[in-house]
Amino acid sequence: MALALAASLEAARQSARLDLTGVPAGAATYTITRTSPSGNTAGVRGAVDAPVSIPEQIAHDWELPFGVDLAYQAEIFDAAGTVLGTAAATFRLDWADCDAWFVDLARPTNSLAQVIVSMTELTFEVAASVHRVLNRRAPVLTSLPAWTPSTELIMLTETLSERDQMRALLGAGYPFLLRTAPIMGVGNLYLGILGFVEERFISLGADPKRQFHIQCVQVERPDPALFVPTPPMTYQQVNDSWASYAALKAAVGTYDQLAYTFPAGGGSSPVIPWLPDDI
Repeated sequence: MALALAASLEAARQSARLDLTGVPAGAATYTITRTSPSGNTAGVRGAVDAPVSIPEQIAHDWELPFGVDLAYQAEIFDAAGTVLGTAAATFRLDWADCDAWFVDLARPTNSLAQVIVSMTELTFEVAASVHRVLNRRAPVLTSLPAWTPSTELIMLTETLSERDQMRALLGAGYPFLLRTAPIMGVGNLYLGILGFVEERFISLGADPKRQFHIQCVQVERPDPALFVPTPPMTYQQVNDSWASYAALKAAVGTYDQLAYTFPAGGGSSPVIPWLPDDI
């Protein structure tokens, strides 16, 4: 069976599922990359120099940009690093909603689509020094290229579950991906978090809506081989979702399908749990 790569939509987080079939005997690792029309190439997170299963491997691309024709390329290597085969696939994912995706690079369970209330200013700081010289009207200026911009991003959550997801995403200590349709003027923007405020902006205490004011700065995309996401379904959630092993087998066909089944009703997965509120 020849090596083949197929890409399909995973609607739960508007991501791509990548099925690699025909993986040959002797294969040890694999790498999947995607190339956009601009020529920029990016490794798929968790699928760069990663161990490969024989004869089939499944990967997930949580970060593909919206509205862009992408070319995926898979390579299979043996233990010595020799290429055993390559395969290619094309894929495009359009997103017409005004909501933006906040993508948790460490735990896709926390990723969610929400309304951006405001992101009006991008502040570009420049390392510059002005030297005033006596008896000379104009100064001497020394400057370097501008740094990436910082901004305040304000977004809205509607439910307590969404609030918990944003708390987990923003409090993890990792950058996150702001992912929008190209028409929104952002595209894919990786942001490091400098601090955030959770605002209960409606005086009624029982109202679950929250506004998050996020101080952030644009960063480079974290290394896709080092920052590897954790599958969303935990053993505890498996136990909560199915009453018996027979019920599990009847509902789920493969281990990958089990690992990437998102818990019903949402739910957050913080890297480090927050302090309990019931003691």
